[in-house]
Amino acid sequence: MNTPWTYLLLFLAMSLTAVSALAQHKYYTRTVRRLARENNDPGSVLVSGRGKGRVRGAIAVLVLDKQTEVIRAAAVMEGASVLARFKQRPDWVGLCARDDLPRSSPRLAKAVADARTHIPGRRKPLPTPGSMLRR
Repeated sequence: MNTPWTYLLLFLAMSLTAVSALAQHKYYTRTVRRLARENNDPGSVLVSGRGKGRVRGAIAVLVLDKQTEVIRAAAVMEGASVLARFKQRPDWVGLCARDDLPRSSPRLAKAVADARTHIPGRRKPLPTPGSMLRR
């Protein structure tokens, strides 16, 4: 049943997916730039990380004190679609990123841990043989 309408519908679905993914990427970029502009202090570092799940994922964008890893600003996005939006987390400000953070899902905890690995000057943990097979 390969009619021209089938191909047109497939093309439209793929186009909608591409356009919505680009829109979400622009939204992510705007959020990161806004946080960087608002928190442009010496000794601060902006990092982001992701936590993947089977269906849903999470992204954490954190502004940290480079030495103590105390959170100065935080925005998180959780969801399963391109319609997910960043939410500010003022309740995390002043907390250490190494500790368990309030109201965070397991995916969000993974995203924060991943963000901490992106602090400049910090050595990243070496991959284990088993972790290389899971990719």
